[in-house]
Amino acid sequence: MAQVVPLRYDTAFKKAFGQPEIFCQFAEDVLGIKFHTDEVHRGYKFLEPIGQVDIEYDLFAEDPESRIVVEIQHVKERHFYDRFLYYHLINPVEQVKNSKAYQFDRTVYTIVVLTSPYSENEIDFSVAITDFNPVNEFNLKVDVYPHQLVFVVPRMVNDKTPTGIKAWLELVLDSLDGEMDESRYNSPIFEKVIDAVKLDNISPVERRVLKDEESWEDTLIDVMQREKETIARALISEGVSTEVIARATGIPEVDIETLRQS
Repeated sequence: MAQVVPLRYDTAFKKAFGQPEIFCQFAEDVLGIKFHTDEVHRGYKFLEPIGQVDIEYDLFAEDPESRIVVEIQHVKERHFYDRFLYYHLINPVEQVKNSKAYQFDRTVYTIVVLTSPYSENEIDFSVAITDFNPVNEFNLKVDVYPHQLVFVVPRMVNDKTPTGIKAWLELVLDSLDGEMDESRYNSPIFEKVIDAVKLDNISPVERRVLKDEESWEDTLIDVMQREKETIARALISEGVSTEVIARATGIPEVDIETLRQS
C-alpha cells in the first residue's frame, strides 16, 4: 500500500492535476472532448478583474488550436453553486469585454471537484452538468452553446456514474484514507497521480502548507457538526422522531438519543 496525501487537500490535488498530461486526460474523460495543453496555470487571475470580485482559478489551461479553455476548481467549502457559476461566467465575459461583436472566441468548460465530507442529504449526485443549451417545446435540446459547468463528487460515486468519470472519482476516493493500493491501477496516468501525492514525494514546503490545510479542515468539520447538532436540538424540542432527525441531519440515531438526554 502506498502512503499518500489525500486528494482532498489543495496541495496534493493541484500538484497532481496541475501536470499537463493528467489535466488533459481528466478534462477529456469528464467532458468528452479532445483537449491539449503544454501548460497548466495554478492560481490564475485575469490581468484586470471583471466586476468587483477578484477571482482566482485553481487550475487553468487553454488549448489554442481547439479554442477551448478548461478550468478545474477544487472545493472544500459549502455554499458553492453561486460562486462557481460566477467563476464560470466571468471567463466568457472577459472574452467580450472589449468586443464589438456578439461572439465568444473560446469555449469555456469549468469542472468543480467537491471533496469535502458533505452529508448525503446535502449532495446526492456524483456528476451534475449545466450546459446552457435551450430546450424547445418538443423537449429537445438546441445545441447552440457548448460551454459547460460540471460538478463531480467522488464521495457520491455510484453505478450510474459515467464510466470514464467514475474511474477518476474512484481514484480520488481511494486516496482519502491516506493509502492507495497501486496494484489496482494499470493506467500510466493514474500511476502518475499516485506518484505525485506519495508522502515520500512531498517536499518540506508542501508539508508546511498541508499542516495549515489540516487545521483548516478540522475547524470546518467542527463547525459543520455544531450546526447539525443545533438543528437536531431544535427538532428534538419540537418532538420530531429520532429517525426523521437522523435523515435530516446525517447524525447517527445513537448520537441523537444522547442529545435528547443532555
